[in-house]
Amino acid sequence: MFVYLSKKIAIPNGVKLKSLSWNTVNGWIVCGGENGLLKVLKLDSGRTTDKSKGMAAPSNLSMNQTLEGHNGSVMCVCWNENYRKLTTSDQYGLIIVSSAAALHRAQHACTA
Repeated sequence: MFVYLSKKIAIPNGVKLKSLSWNTVNGWIVCGGENGLLKVLKLDSGRTTDKSKGMAAPSNLSMNQTLEGHNGSVMCVCWNENYRKLTTSDQYGLIIVSSAAALHRAQHACTA
């Protein structure tokens, strides 16, 4: 099975991305970049009952949140799907562990 994603995601001021990770369980994508940029995106697939081969299901971004805490370039982002945590690290060695439950609450606060 192949997955095809075609979405344009605005990155502020042309900041270069340094890292990317996809949480396949919850559909979250996180990308880290220069100047402490850390964005978490939630991808919702519009799965339908039509099982046409070769047709990709439409998808929407239900969350596009910028997280704060890093000052340097975010060099490493990693999901721990078992414990529902996001770990990020920047060029200065700062490591931040975020709870996926907090991200989920933030998602609902954005859509409410």
